[in-house]
Amino acid sequence: MIYPFHSTDLTESLPVGLRLFGVSHLQPPVKRPDGVPYFQWFYCIKGQGELILNRQRFLIRPEQGFLICPNDPHSYQAVTADWTLHIFGFDGSLCGELLKTLQMHASGAYQFTDGDLFVHHIETLASLYNTHGCRNAVDFSKECYSFLLDISNSITRSRAAGNAVENELTDTLTSYLERHFASPVTLEELARIVNLSPDYMCAQFKKEMGLTIMQYLTEIRIGHARHLLTLHPEKKVLEIGKMCGFESPSYFGKIFKKEVGMTPEKYRKSR
Repeated sequence: MIYPFHSTDLTESLPVGLRLFGVSHLQPPVKRPDGVPYFQWFYCIKGQGELILNRQRFLIRPEQGFLICPNDPHSYQAVTADWTLHIFGFDGSLCGELLKTLQMHASGAYQFTDGDLFVHHIETLASLYNTHGCRNAVDFSKECYSFLLDISNSITRSRAAGNAVENELTDTLTSYLERHFASPVTLEELARIVNLSPDYMCAQFKKEMGLTIMQYLTEIRIGHARHLLTLHPEKKVLEIGKMCGFESPSYFGKIFKKEVGMTPEKYRKSR
């Protein structure tokens, strides 16, 4: 179900304002060659769909979502009849800079390491709406801002999909890496799983995903590290690194700074 919000002088003046939200929305096909005039976040809770963006195709499954920035042409449709989404639509004078700071300013598909955050904020919005209707714009604005801060710690970019054979290979590998990111992983081990030579496996993965297997694994590990640094302030940085598959504290710090732009310690303080 979609809950739209009508613009008022107050909502137009807010730095972050809610434009709509959707709860367990059974998604029909959508094609928008001119985009929409506000930001939209989508999170898949059931089924499978596809997003077409910049002539690339992304498969969207549970625990995945996608961000659409204002005026970006796009389309999306169900692959399975039960494709169901939660939806946030928002805008405001602060949104562009805020999303840029939170490293999610580009339209695209994303993997969530903690999808419960999205669900929690959708449920909070529904509760506010059921209590006050759409009258209390300031409370909805606060919830939007909180939502953006929270999910910034739990997303990593997904890559475009290719043909069916390549999809099967990359799906197998990405699924394995997402389940075993905290353990040591070798190319030889992965090659045995997909029954291919390491060289051929690596070439196909890079062709399909646009990055190497180890680069993809690093993205997963850093995504989890960002989330855990905020979730567990009582744990030492080296403990967080080990929980995410980094045995060397110095290497963890080096890679984290390269990927995020600051040290783990500074990132934790900034949250």
